[in-house]
Amino acid sequence: MVLDGMAEGKTLADTVRDIARQQRKAGKTGEQVLSQGQVRRWVVEDEQQFAQYQRMKRMLGQAFAEEALHIARESTTSTTALDRVLIDTLKWAASKANPSEYGEKQTVEHQGAQTLQVKIVEDDAPLRNPKAAEQIGNAVATAMTTPVILSLPAATPMALNPSEDDDE
Repeated sequence: MVLDGMAEGKTLADTVRDIARQQRKAGKTGEQVLSQGQVRRWVVEDEQQFAQYQRMKRMLGQAFAEEALHIARESTTSTTALDRVLIDTLKWAASKANPSEYGEKQTVEHQGAQTLQVKIVEDDAPLRNPKAAEQIGNAVATAMTTPVILSLPAATPMALNPSEDDDE
């Protein structure tokens, strides 16, 4: 019942308040009154309920976005300032409830095979420990001239966030 309220675009607080009102109307005063904390605990205790809650949050984000569009379409010159606050609040709530669709953060995913080739080349720097190099022998020379190829598995998508690159 709580999750149905979210699908309708109601917040958890509104849904819990409506359920409590319905319980009082039905004369179920002896039952424990549902609280927001109870719902949150209930959702995290059961993995299936948590998955369903996450899906409902996305639907709640869609409902907030649709409500913002409705308010924008119905706005008049006398209600513009109030409507702008409502629309901005609904946009923010939609971005938090469904960040993949309404969030401002853009994520670029690249799928497919990625190969990183690293070649280690010996430079003309002086050898710091000639005795150790003599003991190792040809292994050092071979390791310094052989390219090392590292491959990332194709199942690992590389996520790039352009906004993080700008900070560095």
